[in-house]
Amino acid sequence: MTEQAVTEKDLYDEALEWTSFAPAGAEQKAEMVMLRASADATSRTVLVRFPEGWKRAMTGHQPAGEEMLVLEGALAMSGETCRPGSLLVVEPRATRSQTGTQVETRALVWFSGAPGGWAEGPADDAGTLGVHTVASGAVRPAGGALPGSVEVLDGAEISTFAADVDLYWTAERRWAHVPAGEAAPAYDGPVVVRHWA
Repeated sequence: MTEQAVTEKDLYDEALEWTSFAPAGAEQKAEMVMLRASADATSRTVLVRFPEGWKRAMTGHQPAGEEMLVLEGALAMSGETCRPGSLLVVEPRATRSQTGTQVETRALVWFSGAPGGWAEGPADDAGTLGVHTVASGAVRPAGGALPGSVEVLDGAEISTFAADVDLYWTAERRWAHVPAGEAAPAYDGPVVVRHWA
């Protein structure tokens, strides 16, 4: 079931309701705000805040794919470091190791696939993991192991989309989920578009 209304939030609003949670395979807790989830929970958008010095020593994998847009701070995973201006793209069953932060880190995270299912060690059919630069145009094209695509557009030029999207305006620090055919909020400047199909 597709949502029928546009949802919008300031990702630095002091009124955000944070919930403490323990990421899979980690001993230390982090905090999250669930921004949206599809009715079957196979697509989810979460705002995560990792404390300074957070780490996950365990090596493992999970069936869901994950795309992490770091808003502030930095997160390291499997030899890659994602900072503001970059997108960490983790395919389903990719090997996750040496994960952690040195400073408090806030990230917008898009999950695709069923939640849960963390397993220790690498998967036999492990996906890939890499950092992509967030710049005008395609960031992560369609057609791979993850559904949809990610691109950066000019906020002044967007209106509606053929499929559901998540939007993040980098200058405004605002996020929105816009169902197919609905009018997107109007803000100028670069907007990161996560197409769900």
